[in-house]
Amino acid sequence: MKRVAAMKEQKEFVDYQKKDTIIIGIAGGDGIGPAITAQAKRIMEFLLKDAVSTGKVKFRMIEDLTIEKRTEAMKAIPDDVVAQLKECDVILKGPTTTPRAGDPWPNIESANVAMRKELDLFANVRPVKVPEMGIDWVFYRENTEGAYALGSKGFAVNEDMSIDFTVATHEGTERIIRAAFEYARKNGKTKVTAVTKANIIK
Repeated sequence: MKRVAAMKEQKEFVDYQKKDTIIIGIAGGDGIGPAITAQAKRIMEFLLKDAVSTGKVKFRMIEDLTIEKRTEAMKAIPDDVVAQLKECDVILKGPTTTPRAGDPWPNIESANVAMRKELDLFANVRPVKVPEMGIDWVFYRENTEGAYALGSKGFAVNEDMSIDFTVATHEGTERIIRAAFEYARKNGKTKVTAVTKANIIK
């Protein structure tokens, strides 16, 4: 209910054009992540050089979103890293390790899932464009509600039947719909379609 109350309070989306300074956090993550994000940062510095020179855009390095630090803290994301992430307006994140059976790491939650919850990253926006097929779509998927929101909270009734739970709030549903319609309006789209993808749930 705390989450619903927070959604009721925040009715407007952030307009980044009106912000004095935009902080872009760079979290390298694991494996080749630091190498990838370092090169992506170079590209952003080039593309945003005017905004960087005026102080409109600033970069901030976030070093400890690694499997070593996460397992040391036994948290999906250590508290100090969460605090650093929350200070940023935009985050460029490299891949992070989610432990699986047989890995040398203890079982901790996915950093991606934890970031969605901690930062309320409710909109998963995925553009798809195939010009030769006339496809120019943008998918808006709700990230913080639905069947994934509670994790593995279901239970087996017997060997033939299991029950699981889904979360759907009025505020969360309205918010993702509004985000999709606002994008459509601002970008000259004339159609918004509601789609379900229930078959992906395992």
